[in-house]
Amino acid sequence: MSNAATVIAVVGASGGLGASTLSLAVGRRLAATGSRSVVVDLALGAGGLDVTAGIEHLTGRRWADLAGVRGRVPPGPLLEALPAEGGCRVLSAGGPGPVMVSPGAVRDVLETLTTAGVPVALDVPAHSPLRADAVARATTVVVLTGLTTRALADVDALVEALVETVDDLPHAPDLRVVTRGAPPSAAVLDDIEAHLGVGHLAHLADDPGVCRDAERGLWPATSRDAVRRCADLVVAAARAPAAVGRAS
Repeated sequence: MSNAATVIAVVGASGGLGASTLSLAVGRRLAATGSRSVVVDLALGAGGLDVTAGIEHLTGRRWADLAGVRGRVPPGPLLEALPAEGGCRVLSAGGPGPVMVSPGAVRDVLETLTTAGVPVALDVPAHSPLRADAVARATTVVVLTGLTTRALADVDALVEALVETVDDLPHAPDLRVVTRGAPPSAAVLDDIEAHLGVGHLAHLADDPGVCRDAERGLWPATSRDAVRRCADLVVAAARAPAAVGRAS
């Protein structure tokens, strides 16, 4: 991949872990520690990442407006057309029901945004047909997993599939795991790392402040809460992979 900008793909191994919230928090922290960023919603069948960000009332382009894209488009006008807050722009599914955008149009928009020189966070559903395209464009892939038996089975299958994708790439992204839930022991984290063969980056603890901010319509990571601390670790690792190890 020729893009010099940071591209972070956040993939939830199971549903309900808060991968979309973490994606938005990462985007917000990328913008806070740089000049601007963009978060791309690849859950095209969901309600829209702009709702999670609390910006659904803002005007701007959503995926449905880009259904006719063919080929790479000028990145500047595209970025300026997206709704934004705090220097972070969002390309969201938006609106009720699934968004009808062809895979080709999505890939062309992804190519435009991930080669625009602006840091990008990608919110990638585990079973998205666009997962391989997102991973191929990423410099860092963060897998969010729970710690229940079922969640660990899910992350095992996902990491195996991601490793197969990464192995076929000329420039492999850095693959890291973030755990979620009750704080695990160091022994548990060692076992997870050894089994998956992927480094553990951070643990995202449950924090009531995250839910309170969501109910108030605030962008994730607005407050100094657990998701913001985790997002900062993700951003730091993406910008200097060798400098950031395990944290909780």
